[in-house]
Amino acid sequence: MNKFFLLIVYWLIPILSFSQSLPDGYILLYQQNFSASAAIKDFKFSDPASWEIKSNKENRFLEFTSHTRYVPPFRSPAILGIVTQHIFGDFILQADLMQSNSETEHSNICIFFSVKDSSHFYYIQLASGSDDSTHGIFLVKNAPRCKVSNWQTSGINWGNGKWNRVRVERSIVNRIVNVYFNDMKNPVMTTKNPELVMGYIGFGSFDGSGRIDNVKIWGPTSIPQDAGIFESKISP
Repeated sequence: MNKFFLLIVYWLIPILSFSQSLPDGYILLYQQNFSASAAIKDFKFSDPASWEIKSNKENRFLEFTSHTRYVPPFRSPAILGIVTQHIFGDFILQADLMQSNSETEHSNICIFFSVKDSSHFYYIQLASGSDDSTHGIFLVKNAPRCKVSNWQTSGINWGNGKWNRVRVERSIVNRIVNVYFNDMKNPVMTTKNPELVMGYIGFGSFDGSGRIDNVKIWGPTSIPQDAGIFESKISP
């Protein structure tokens, strides 16, 4: 059998097995549907003025805008909202996301993980187009962001005013991250990276606007510790 084929199969085994269902020992560690205004207290923000809980008919969601005063210390996303009371290791995250501008090739929403502080974190950028600095998995490590995804599609279709289901699977043991967009069987990007560590999880964008709803995070455990970065927003 071709050695290259065997190498690909070996690399895919942990990805395929990890994505079939919840691993043994995983429990629901966090969930939020933003039905109450106080839900905003779960987060800290790079600029609280950019974030608000809003509603459309009976549905409530967390919304961010592209207008921000925050300037990151290195070239990286400027709009961040971090779940403040949980440090996560291995996890599976599921959320409904909407890109709320008219879609262009630069439309994007980011998911942050392994967040230690404002200059140490990973982020997943789901964008309509892909190049060396867009649509992939990136590492910010006291330096401008660096793309670390091993593979990604050429982009995703957000649609205008459409909710999309996103799922992120992260295993520190296997050093893998798989990201799914609407299709929960075929990832839109993957990485196998040796530097994965525990940290906070969050949402935001490099420079766009969007909405977040129905957040669920499963894992074996989390550490209850308040994030010492960014600011809280007082609920109305």
